[in-house]
Amino acid sequence: MKTIKKMFAFKDFYKDLIEKYGINKADEIWSFAEEEYCKMVETEPNADSSTLQFAFPAVALYRAVEKYSPNDALTVTRSYGTKAGLKFKSFFQKITSIPGIPTLMWKNMDKIAGKMSDGYDVCNLEVTQDKCFMDVIRCPLYDKAVELGTPEAVQMICCMDKEYMTGFRGIDYKRTKSVAEGDDCCDYRLRKAIK
Repeated sequence: MKTIKKMFAFKDFYKDLIEKYGINKADEIWSFAEEEYCKMVETEPNADSSTLQFAFPAVALYRAVEKYSPNDALTVTRSYGTKAGLKFKSFFQKITSIPGIPTLMWKNMDKIAGKMSDGYDVCNLEVTQDKCFMDVIRCPLYDKAVELGTPEAVQMICCMDKEYMTGFRGIDYKRTKSVAEGDDCCDYRLRKAIK
């Protein structure tokens, strides 16, 4: 079974725990998170890949921090989400700096928007030559976290998303709302960047 530590999105979380709490407490938190993750996977062995790679780990990490450092979980997980998102942003900047990639992305934005919204309930979808707008009104990651009794956990993913989406060259990105933060939708606004 894959562990949280080996997942790309969460592999540096342990390092942050060591910095904040020291090695002993970080080990306790991490062990509990891995146990929680394994329980979730055992309970739902046929869970989809997004649940396995994002919702379950986010919930497990949130619960673990909350258990060993009550009232820190939201701050710690959101902070990590922002930090990880900035790291991913750098990756996307490099990929989209390859000549022609931003143009190719805009030529295929309708397909990209379809893939981005797969599994999500979306309204107000508008894709043109120079913009892609959508309001996500139901998020499967958030729905799973709610089902597991830990809805706040998915805010870590939202923080990642908000940062890394600004790394795509050729796209001006804006999102001011998030379902996981109590809003009515996640309002994605992508516009073709003016050179």
